Amino acid sequence: MIKGLIVFIFLLSYGYAHDNYYYKNNHKTELHPASKQHPNINYYQNTKGYLFGVTDTLIIKLKDAHYLPSLLDTFELTLEKALGNNLYLLKTSNKDLTIDIANSLHELSYIEYI
Repeated sequence: MIKGLIVFIFLLSYGYAHDNYYYKNNHKTELHPASKQHPNINYYQNTKGYLFGVTDTLIIKLKDAHYLPSLLDTFELTLEKALGNNLYLLKTSNKDLTIDIANSLHELSYIEYI
């Protein structure tokens, strides 16, 4: 029961929160929406003024492939292509959530890198 409640709270907060950071070398780096616009790309700037374009795709490396099905279900991702040994190109259901999903994945122990 407690585990189900924790998962529910996580998913609820996940659905409404938008992260204003990303991980660079395991350190959080602040992001702010940029004024540049494109229908398929969300643009952000970090505190140093570097511009980042974010789409609806992620490249991840798993420590073990058996985690992939639950990862896809939990984060509403689709497998676009297997790129190599436990390396995958995944697509998010909404490009506005790509950074949030990437940050959540970064914190999982079975993700080698993202």
